[in-house]
Amino acid sequence: MEERVIQNQTFNEIESQEQIQKTIQENNLFRRARTEEARNIRKTALLNAAKIIFFENGYKNTTIKDITDKAGVSIGTFYLYFDNKLTIYKNVLFEGILQLEQQLRNSVKSYDPDKESAEFLLKILAKSYVDFYVQNPEYFDIIAVLNLSEEELRENHSRISREIHVKARDVLRFIESIIRLGKQKKEFMVENSGAAATGIWALLEGILILNHRNNLTLLKQDLYQLVDFSVNVFIAGLKVKQS
Repeated sequence: MEERVIQNQTFNEIESQEQIQKTIQENNLFRRARTEEARNIRKTALLNAAKIIFFENGYKNTTIKDITDKAGVSIGTFYLYFDNKLTIYKNVLFEGILQLEQQLRNSVKSYDPDKESAEFLLKILAKSYVDFYVQNPEYFDIIAVLNLSEEELRENHSRISREIHVKARDVLRFIESIIRLGKQKKEFMVENSGAAATGIWALLEGILILNHRNNLTLLKQDLYQLVDFSVNVFIAGLKVKQS
């Protein structure tokens, strides 16, 4: 009987120790989760602050202290997440491209490509890009990369620079897929669909830069009407058989 009691006590002690260990592990996981959540909150605050400050002051006139003051964190906290001002600028750029890509994809996902013309879908994409600019003007300076020097712009060794390059290509390939659809449907005669996708992107960005600098106001041109006219001209060119 005594031996059984001792064995039961030993079993209970082991069970208790296992429960304690499990509780410690659960508490550690919870603390890590809370810590990770706090890190994400601080990083998001820095990115949001940077987006606003870069838009208000421009890249050159923005300091890291401007960003941390706006985010309500210390300069030391900044360096836990970003190496320098260029790194956070490119992170904001990446976030902007992600949002733009999502808006472009959402703009056409409700349409059946078998029923709609590629011309119609291309016009929807163009309007969606302009809508993004109108709704998010703070992102445009950054996405258009209007503030970086040639050396800063050419930097492509960092992880974030490579991610930006990949995501920008994804956006162009998505536009190119609409042009390829037009070729399959015999709507478009253009041979190089990649060049055509780049061309319409450059067309839209050029118009938006003019508008950004208030040149369209001086020229008495409405943004949406000019985009519609220019896209129609561009699409007409896609329909011409190249010699």
